[in-house]
Amino acid sequence: MSKTLRSSTACIISAFFLSAALTGCTVKSATDCLISGNNYFKMSDYKHAETEYRQALKLDPTSSVAANNLGVILNEQGQYDEAISILRKAIELDPKNTIAHYVLAQSLTNKGQFDEAIKEASAAIEISQTEPQAHKALADAALGKGDLQVAVDHYRYVLQLNEEDDVVHHKLGLALGQGGQLDGQIAEEKKALEINPDNAEARIGLAIALNDKGDKSLAEAELNKILAKDPKNEEAKKYLSLFQGAKKAK
Repeated sequence: MSKTLRSSTACIISAFFLSAALTGCTVKSATDCLISGNNYFKMSDYKHAETEYRQALKLDPTSSVAANNLGVILNEQGQYDEAISILRKAIELDPKNTIAHYVLAQSLTNKGQFDEAIKEASAAIEISQTEPQAHKALADAALGKGDLQVAVDHYRYVLQLNEEDDVVHHKLGLALGQGGQLDGQIAEEKKALEINPDNAEARIGLAIALNDKGDKSLAEAELNKILAKDPKNEEAKKYLSLFQGAKKAK
């Protein structure tokens, strides 16, 4: 290679990397972007993870993994509409993608599309019958729809796999309470709080169940426990005001 050609080639390469630096881009493959995105995800840096997954999907639009990971991160950030669209694409690329099916179910549930959510969670269970997140997604959708027995059955199944899941104990309690089984709800909320005393949603659920049973003082005591740690908890303040107002009205 002549000196002139080598010089010209070097200039072109230098210009490319300079352009990349100036535009904030880096020379990465789709796989590089996925690895980087996964590292950000592990650090709960969802914004940077999203950027990397978007770039991965742009570089390789046929990557079911890139579509899946982007959909998951969008769901985590509450961007449900776009998550639904991206996760549907992930499923088109790989119909046996269990994660895409149950995360899609989660997004659909958060949008109030319970029938579609049940369909997707059921598809995930067909692919992987013992996947706890799929059963949890089905239970959440069923609870939203009002199919309480379905919700109870699948929450119980998840707890057979991991009885230390305080969130599932709480949600099982909600399903039981909505079905009029207040003692069952109280028992499940207490189990949730044994596992995680800082689960404010479980403590509020316990307070509501106690109040519905007529144990007003105990209900208020549970809410005050929350407010002692978090005086700005609006949900606890709302229910405490309701309970006290109802007591004064009598």
